[in-house]
Amino acid sequence: MKTANIAKNAIDKITASLEIKRKIVGVKFLFTKEEYELADVKPAKSKIPYCVMVKLATGGTGLKATLELSGCGGGTRALGLEEPSADFQSGCEYNSFGLYQDLAIAKNVVNNVTFCKHKIYGVMTKPLEDYNEAPDVVIIVTDSYNAMRIIQGYTYKYGTQTNFKLAGNQAVCSECTAYPFESNSINMSMFCSGTRYLSGWSSEEIGIGLPYGKFIQTADGVYLSVNGAEQNKAKERIKEKLKDKNLPDPGIFKDEAYFIRESKS
Repeated sequence: MKTANIAKNAIDKITASLEIKRKIVGVKFLFTKEEYELADVKPAKSKIPYCVMVKLATGGTGLKATLELSGCGGGTRALGLEEPSADFQSGCEYNSFGLYQDLAIAKNVVNNVTFCKHKIYGVMTKPLEDYNEAPDVVIIVTDSYNAMRIIQGYTYKYGTQTNFKLAGNQAVCSECTAYPFESNSINMSMFCSGTRYLSGWSSEEIGIGLPYGKFIQTADGVYLSVNGAEQNKAKERIKEKLKDKNLPDPGIFKDEAYFIRESKS
């Protein structure tokens, strides 16, 4: 099956199983100028933070940017567009934010922020449905209920993810992109004050990032776990959406969610 068809099948499975309002985003690292020029989206017109690029992609707009077009130092260092500065590495920059008790705590947080261990020329963000090739990372912005189901789908396929990393800072660039890519695992983010200000996410929205290959399997896990996880009313809606997307019923039956069966025993 071609990459675009694999992605479409996964998107159909997860959007039939869940009520996801925003488009799912694919992130592609562009390692050379040639790759950047061939990337089939428009470059940003002016400096733009990476998280805003992701926000625009959730609404259907794809963009690409180089270091010169990147409007946030957190994003440039997390994605591998530039090396962290000495001021950042010392903890002094973080200590100036008013988010940490002292320099030692700020330095501890700095030491635990994940950066991509590569050097890239640029980055592309666009809806996953628009890719013909496999992106590197997939980002889903949604509410806590859907986040629960996505974690359940991941666990269905891979077991417990024991190494979530979140600090409420560098949320989209590090927690949703760099860490999932470097660890090859799923991660959640409660977002950070910066991206909530710059991108205007609603207060109930949170982010999930995972490598593309694991997104494909996680979407299947969400789809296959509907019978055990969802209440009857949701199952009725999901079965109709599966029909609309020409997807087979994976075995969805009334009163078979584990918590309903337990309550009747």
